[in-house]
Amino acid sequence: MVEHVDLIFNYGGQWFRKPQLVYHKKLIHLWRGYEVDLLSYIDVCREFKEKLAFSEVQQLLFTAPSGGFYVIEGDEGIRTLQNLLSDNFKVVNFFAVDNYEEELGLVPNIIHYHKCDNVIEVGTDCDSSEEEENGETVSNDYDSEELKSYKKQKELDINEKLDKYKDLEYGMTFSNLKEAKQVIDFYVVANKRDIRVKKSDKGRVTYYCVLDCPFRCSIYKDGKDQGFKIKTLNQEHTCYETSENRRGKAGILSQYFKKKVQNNPALKIKDMKEHLDSVLDLEVNESKLKRVKRLVLDKLDGSYADDYNKLEAYAQELRMSNPGTDVVINLSRDAMEEGKRRFLRLYICFQALKEGWKGGLRPFIGLDGTFLKGKSKGIMLVAMGQDSSNHFYPLAWAVVDKETKRTWNWFLELLKHSLDLKSGENVTFISDMQKGLLNAVTNVCPQANHRWCVRHIEANWSKNYRSGELKKLL
Repeated sequence: MVEHVDLIFNYGGQWFRKPQLVYHKKLIHLWRGYEVDLLSYIDVCREFKEKLAFSEVQQLLFTAPSGGFYVIEGDEGIRTLQNLLSDNFKVVNFFAVDNYEEELGLVPNIIHYHKCDNVIEVGTDCDSSEEEENGETVSNDYDSEELKSYKKQKELDINEKLDKYKDLEYGMTFSNLKEAKQVIDFYVVANKRDIRVKKSDKGRVTYYCVLDCPFRCSIYKDGKDQGFKIKTLNQEHTCYETSENRRGKAGILSQYFKKKVQNNPALKIKDMKEHLDSVLDLEVNESKLKRVKRLVLDKLDGSYADDYNKLEAYAQELRMSNPGTDVVINLSRDAMEEGKRRFLRLYICFQALKEGWKGGLRPFIGLDGTFLKGKSKGIMLVAMGQDSSNHFYPLAWAVVDKETKRTWNWFLELLKHSLDLKSGENVTFISDMQKGLLNAVTNVCPQANHRWCVRHIEANWSKNYRSGELKKLL
């Protein structure tokens, strides 16, 4: 299976059901080089809703290499699609039916793809459409329009030198005015020009350069479609380049530095400033760069929060890839009463780890908890085993909101079930003085032994007695 694919989101068009199902459209939205393993049903539907103005995705479809449409239902459908991807099929066209549109009938499900891989025709031979009567072939028009739009639409593919923003193209299309303005801003930064806005409203934006420079660019709403298009363009410049650029705004620079800050959250403002100066010949003050870094980090924290929405899909994938794996997700009851879904706890124990425990590990389990840093915070509870060579062996782990007798009780009950500990006969637990842990061990596994970890005792002892004779006693 390939590792990366290009995803094309088709929108702003019209469905034709007869004589065969086609989607006549003008606009596309592109994800380039997307990692296949991260593909999820929720993310694809969210992109249609949040970026392409769909109210709700009633049906999600894609086109197979054969040209036929197939319906994707949930992450099971996405997994089937992932298995179909290959070197000959690594550009995926997604289509969606909005909530207000009529549902498409007689479209096969993707899970039946291997049984039926021909182009699916909807309707009967005796039916005709306006396109047939006028001698136009809808499918051919569809193909040419897709190719034209694919070539002219500018995606936000950002590298260090902004090479893809050195030139604009007459007829270039954008999904909305915001995207168009972003591309122009990157063009301005990449070319070091003092381009300004002449007119701007909901339906257009016009740019000009300094006095006597012939550069002009006008972007208007496309009358036939929902997107915007460059309708006037003169890229000739007679002005001088400038290192002070009013279009190098914090929002644009945050997109430019996104990957750098994500890979190194400790990136210094001084280094960001030097990078812009040496690579783009752009002068930006430190206060703006502080805002840039804060924007990137805030968005990164938001992506962490969004990942909680993928937990159910992650749990299902674990169960399918390693049958017998225990994954338990608890939601907050208080939030449920308010009609909200809020994460509370997560427990994981792989089937492979269960088999390792039963296959010959020592009947010895270490328990510990640690604070989680970051925006979401919480506590991680861990159970560790030990093999005959005294090597650590992970058994299970959990993420909880607090470390209490109740959460330890919950964790140990699940661990008892996963490892079949029964009442704890012949099992020894070892731990530090964790909150509520000793009572939880007694309640869940009353026959088990419990011992304190000498290393932790020594560390706690040294905190209280840092010197003198008492320190030497241990």
